Amino acid sequence: MNYAFFLLPLSVVSKSNKGLDENGSFIEFEGNRIYRLHVVGSVVTVDINEDGRSGYAIIDDTSSSILAHFQSTLIKEIEKLARGDLVEVVGYIDIYNESVTLSMVNIKGISVERYAHNKIESIKNMKALGVK
Repeated sequence: MNYAFFLLPLSVVSKSNKGLDENGSFIEFEGNRIYRLHVVGSVVTVDINEDGRSGYAIIDDTSSSILAHFQSTLIKEIEKLARGDLVEVVGYIDIYNESVTLSMVNIKGISVERYAHNKIESIKNMKALGVK
């Protein structure tokens, strides 16, 4: 089964097999190809390139962290964020130098309640896949 996107802990993402096919880069987890990820965590750092057209953020979910790169369409949202802010990120899997990164599609600041809700959903996803 292939998933369009999935909410998983980043520790699972970093340990997953990586691949590339006609649909793009993916990680493989429990027999599922995941092309798009939904991540919740806190902002570790944000860097906007000098040209103002792109940049990256490092997001940490307490189990691991991921580099998420973005284009100018997200600059206004990114500029609102500070280190330690809780965020929800949706992005496409990208493989760079054998590391999983995200090509960010959306990012938004979230409340502690929303963060907790998403963490619970991530646990449910793991249980649904039979991971203990």
